[in-house]
Amino acid sequence: MKLNLGIDIDGVLTDEGPHTDSVWQKNISSYLDRKVELQEFTYNLQQAFGLTEDELIGFIEKKLPDVYKNAVPAAEAASTLLNLKEQGHKLILITARDKKFRHLTENWLAENKIPYHELYHEHDKAPLALTKNIDLFIDDNKENALSLAAAGIPVLLVNQYHNFDFKTTAKIKRVNNWSEITKQIELFLAEYTMSGKLS
Repeated sequence: MKLNLGIDIDGVLTDEGPHTDSVWQKNISSYLDRKVELQEFTYNLQQAFGLTEDELIGFIEKKLPDVYKNAVPAAEAASTLLNLKEQGHKLILITARDKKFRHLTENWLAENKIPYHELYHEHDKAPLALTKNIDLFIDDNKENALSLAAAGIPVLLVNQYHNFDFKTTAKIKRVNNWSEITKQIELFLAEYTMSGKLS
């Protein structure tokens, strides 16, 4: 009864901070030297914080590497993944980060002692998740959750400011933290063991 777990990085392995003052809101405000406010529940930073296209491009070019490098790990993420790895589950990280940030991402994972088996950079996660035989995916992006669920892959959707307006479905369950993720994985295993779907 071993799982192939698909795991996002930003907003899942990283601590985004409070919903009313996320790490993105803080960094964008600092870069623009003015306070930006959350305007829309969306993963699109330009729409979420009412930025011009030039402001968004400037932020991404000048500050995004620092945001990734200085990201704070989510509480219990490393210890939970270590336990899952020791139990024999496969940890497959699939991030929408650009491939040019791979070295930076690998360094961050190592520095924060976050275990994993494979790391992929992919925006369209569902096809890759199917190829890798993912049993359960952990993400914070509602669009990803919908496409994964449509492909038949159950999703644990981590609550973040950009998915507050999303209503869960039979295949998408909300979680707040890694403690809740652990409980949901245990329930998932128990249900599949009872149904005989895992061997």
